[in-house]
Amino acid sequence: MYFGGDVYSSVDPFATALGCEDGAISFIGSDEAAKALDPKAVDLADDFLTPGFVHAGLVLDGSAPTASELHEQGFTHVHALGSAEAIAEFSAGAPQGLSIIDYPTLNAETADAEAVRASTDAADLLSRQSLPALSLFVRVESNDRLEQVLERLGNEAAHAQRHGFRLLLDFAVAEAQVEALGRSGVAITLDPARPQPLSQLLAAGAQVSLSHSQSSPWASVRDAVVGENGIGARAGFNAATRFAHRAAGNPEGGVLAPGAAADIVRWNVERLVVQVADPRVAAWSTDPRSGTPGLPELAPEVPLPTRVEL
Repeated sequence: MYFGGDVYSSVDPFATALGCEDGAISFIGSDEAAKALDPKAVDLADDFLTPGFVHAGLVLDGSAPTASELHEQGFTHVHALGSAEAIAEFSAGAPQGLSIIDYPTLNAETADAEAVRASTDAADLLSRQSLPALSLFVRVESNDRLEQVLERLGNEAAHAQRHGFRLLLDFAVAEAQVEALGRSGVAITLDPARPQPLSQLLAAGAQVSLSHSQSSPWASVRDAVVGENGIGARAGFNAATRFAHRAAGNPEGGVLAPGAAADIVRWNVERLVVQVADPRVAAWSTDPRSGTPGLPELAPEVPLPTRVEL
């Protein structure tokens, strides 16, 4: 049991305490109730509890961070793309508390093994006469290639959606592609450190999750919020947590609620605010009457949250 902090939960936007039992969240509420349930509850000393971040598109190409580094940054889930050997090596170094969803490179052996998931590149996808019957994560390297991929998937949209196809977009998406991505029904993962039309993508109904080139997942959320096409901090945080779980077929993940998995990270923060996106200026509010759980202030001049061991 933990008390004396802030808990990011839509179940109770004003929660200051959280309890866990058998790997699941058992309680969210007030300090008084927490201490009554467990006199030995741990004092959070005003720290902030959130669901763990998800790296929704880590390419194991030799330059990727290690599993331990990602865990230290606050990630609790990683969607890893690469050869079976690379994924095995990456997984071998994973600390307890970091879950890895593997997308091994699609090849004849993968298909023969009746794998649940796989990854490939756009050229391979476009060369195939039929789409594989598994959750396929496709790396796309340019807007021109994206147009070809969307046309290909559009011809078998029901198959792609039924099997949970995904696109990892390794470039800055052009606004001209926004409507097509929204109509596709295929989940997309992109890096907000590149200039992305995030507000337009969400408005078009695109299913967006985040990959991360920054050294802190909060920096990625800040990239998603700040700028001409920025989105609200809550939407950015969801893209880095809940939406990434959905993309991998886990619609219940990425929330702090009774019965949910105890996927929790503790942070030291400057202060919590409620933020909305504005193309001219970041609009911040500390008014508790909003009824919306606060998030760390992500203005460029404010230090990013730092992880604290539970």
